[in-house]
Amino acid sequence: MSSLSAAMALAPAGAPIACPRDVLWEHCRNNLGIARLLVREERPQPLVATACAMALETACRAALEQAGLAFDGDVDRSLARLGAPPELRLEEPPIRASERLASAERIVRWIADYLRREAPERAWGC
Repeated sequence: MSSLSAAMALAPAGAPIACPRDVLWEHCRNNLGIARLLVREERPQPLVATACAMALETACRAALEQAGLAFDGDVDRSLARLGAPPELRLEEPPIRASERLASAERIVRWIADYLRREAPERAWGC
C-alpha cells in the first residue's frame, strides 16, 4: 500500500483530502493526547506504551513522508535517518508510564522541530 493510500485510510470518512504527512501528524497528536489522558487517569503502563508507540510511529511516518523516505517499521532507525541525535530514543520498560510519556513527548517535539525546518508553512504543534 502506498503511503498516500495508507494515510488516507487513516482519515475519517468525509474528511477533506489532506496530504499524507498532515494526516499522519494529526494521528500523532491524537495518539499523544490519548497517552496523556491515560497517564492522568493512572491507567496501566501497557496502554500508555501502546499510545506512545503509535504517536512515535505516526510522527516518524509524517517526517519521513516530508523527506520522501519510506517507513520501514523501526522508529529508532527512522529517527537516525532523519538526523536525530543518538540519545533521542524511547525509554524502554520497566519504567513508569509518566516517564514513558515524557520520553515520547521529547521525541515528538524533536520531530515537530524537524518538520518546522522542512515545512515552515504549517504549524507543527504537539
